[in-house]
Amino acid sequence: MASEAKEQRQPSGTAWPVPGSWREALNTRGRGAPDHWLLAVIGVLTIFGLVMLYSASFVEATERHNGNSTYLLGRQFLWLLVGLLGAAVAMRVDYRFWRRLSVPGMAIAVILLLAVLALPPSLAEARGGARRWITIGQISIQPSQLALLVFLIYIADWLSKRGQKLRQVAYGLLPFAVITGLLGALILSEPDMGTCVVLVGVALIVFLIAGADLRQFALAGVISVPLGVAVAYAASYRWQRVLAFLRPFEYRYSLAFHQIQAQIALGTGGLFGVGLGQSRHKFFWIPSPYSDTIFAIIGEELGLLGCLFVLGLYLWLAYRGYTIAVRAPDRYGMLLAAGVTTWVCFQAFVHMAVVAGVLPFTGLTLPLVSYGGSSLASTLTALGLLANISSYEKRDHEAVRVWWGDWRPRLPGLGGRRRTSNGAPGPLRGH
Repeated sequence: MASEAKEQRQPSGTAWPVPGSWREALNTRGRGAPDHWLLAVIGVLTIFGLVMLYSASFVEATERHNGNSTYLLGRQFLWLLVGLLGAAVAMRVDYRFWRRLSVPGMAIAVILLLAVLALPPSLAEARGGARRWITIGQISIQPSQLALLVFLIYIADWLSKRGQKLRQVAYGLLPFAVITGLLGALILSEPDMGTCVVLVGVALIVFLIAGADLRQFALAGVISVPLGVAVAYAASYRWQRVLAFLRPFEYRYSLAFHQIQAQIALGTGGLFGVGLGQSRHKFFWIPSPYSDTIFAIIGEELGLLGCLFVLGLYLWLAYRGYTIAVRAPDRYGMLLAAGVTTWVCFQAFVHMAVVAGVLPFTGLTLPLVSYGGSSLASTLTALGLLANISSYEKRDHEAVRVWWGDWRPRLPGLGGRRRTSNGAPGPLRGH
């Protein structure tokens, strides 16, 4: 059976066909088992998230929901079931099938983002001055989270088809900037600066991995930084947040209150923490302690060791994700795996950096841990795609080894050198 599975794997150097139907996409012949370490770290983070969510939310849930201390936990658990269903579908269906739906998926994402801005307040809920949710009855959906997932599928498909044309400004940087800028502008209009930063940051990293010219990448970075400053300055409330970050004690009773209280809670835990469930700051000293500052509650209750445990889980997730990307059987799979990994880990590191006072407050959640149904469901679905890619990964490590002959990894199909049987560099691909 092992030899039969090995024979079903695509030979090195050839393109994998896109499944033409659901029946082909559901065919499991030639697949291996998904990465067990990846599934393990996802499971640990999810279970840990439920525990910490209840600990951080039961005070507010009891106070605001008629004594029901499990109200927010129950809602999160329902979204967990939705996310597990999405992950199960993503793990079952051949990941290459989704590239057929990337264009209509992007169209739907844009329509939903426009709907958030255009729908009446009864359907487009505003919280804290931001219109980011579409509300139907008791269900609230955040389209920007769905847009992130669809964008990764689309941009991985688009970049994988560029080939060497990606190094040309007219075929590479310019259309890439238009695509990313369009989606980023819609998300920023809600306004949602945090998600916009994640979108642009992940897009730039995937653009680099795809083989973009270093000068183009540097140009994109040079343009992005002053543009981000200009966007922050254009809206007075965003600029005030920047000033509050730079001079927090001048704004300690207003804009910097959240930031300062989060840092106090984080430092209160010391090495071992005050104990699970024993946080004092969740008693309304920190706004929404179960969402965009849950890492502060983790630090207070579990201490430095608990924080290092969480950091280690995300670092391990990053290691497994990028390993899967390197071993992916095609460029599309490699870019999609790298994009999903970068999204989850980049957002996690930004969340932790904000709580630690390293970055301005963004409102980003801690993936798989913080309260947020749309975020949890989309993240689990994306990680299901990553697990699916791992089941197709190449076993011929020589064919996918990373060589650092220049500034970037030379992955299969990116113009790198292959090694001959005696270990010497072979000719450049395409020559």
